[in-house]
Amino acid sequence: MIKTIQLTVINLCLLSTIVACTYERNNNSTEYIVVETQETESNIPKVKNFEYDLMTIPQFFTAVIANHLSDFYKIDSAAYNEFCEEENLMPRDTNNINHYFTLKILHDLFTCSSASNGSRGEILDIPYFWHWVTPNPRYEIYFTATGQLLNRTRPPQEFSKYGSFADIDRTPYLFLSDLLTENPQYYSVSCDTFSTFGWCSEREMAFSALVKLLNYDSKVVASGNHSWSEVILKMRDKNGNLKNYKVHIDNTFDNVSFNAITQSEIDVWKQNSGNSDIERWYNKKTISDASKIEQHIVNQTAMQRIEKKTVEYLKKSLQK
Repeated sequence: MIKTIQLTVINLCLLSTIVACTYERNNNSTEYIVVETQETESNIPKVKNFEYDLMTIPQFFTAVIANHLSDFYKIDSAAYNEFCEEENLMPRDTNNINHYFTLKILHDLFTCSSASNGSRGEILDIPYFWHWVTPNPRYEIYFTATGQLLNRTRPPQEFSKYGSFADIDRTPYLFLSDLLTENPQYYSVSCDTFSTFGWCSEREMAFSALVKLLNYDSKVVASGNHSWSEVILKMRDKNGNLKNYKVHIDNTFDNVSFNAITQSEIDVWKQNSGNSDIERWYNKKTISDASKIEQHIVNQTAMQRIEKKTVEYLKKSLQK
């Protein structure tokens, strides 16, 4: 099945016009193919609210990216074009656009803004909560359905080694499946209601696991008391050659940076699953949880809730 989306690209020679490129995406691929180009008048576009059929977690996020890539492009095209100019990349190469904005959109969805309890991003309500500290702020989180504190609730069988639900290290499947439940199931006085939560390592495990399922090489890196994700991208330069980048994505401090890397460096990077037991465990979970994430059917109410929040953010951003 082919789905058509609109992707807007700034014509640097004619600032008063926009070149609108129509892209087709095969549902079994994350790639987009240009099929036609035309010029349109520059104006603030409307943001369409999409509906979603039943699909898995990776399929849902792939659909969100396809449906709103053109909207995110309109917001971040200046940064993207500046990056392409600095790196001598082809700004209108469809693969470059697709790779850059796939990571950008996912990061915007998953990030918060700081390592402080209750910190959230601008789109989804995914608060940051410290863990393994005294007092533990997770002991003040309630289940919305029962009003019971997480630290007064026995954990599921697969987490039986933990003293309570509040003590669980939130693995990728738990983090993502919670995000996509029908209704937000957690509450705290500082954050109101929310669907899922996590500190740096939990956010990055979920992010990296999802990115892997979208066919990118990714892993969690930990240093000191902080974790982030690294993703390998291949971008095409103006000479038609592929350039490799290691993308540093920090979903705690809302930061993304690109660093050129050689193929031999990538080979070494792939062989290193971590420099500590905890870092290796993080990356092991991004693999071991993959099948459950890939098979999980997303609740339609949850999909529409995330779509609504995404559209609200896009409308607000495009009006700035």
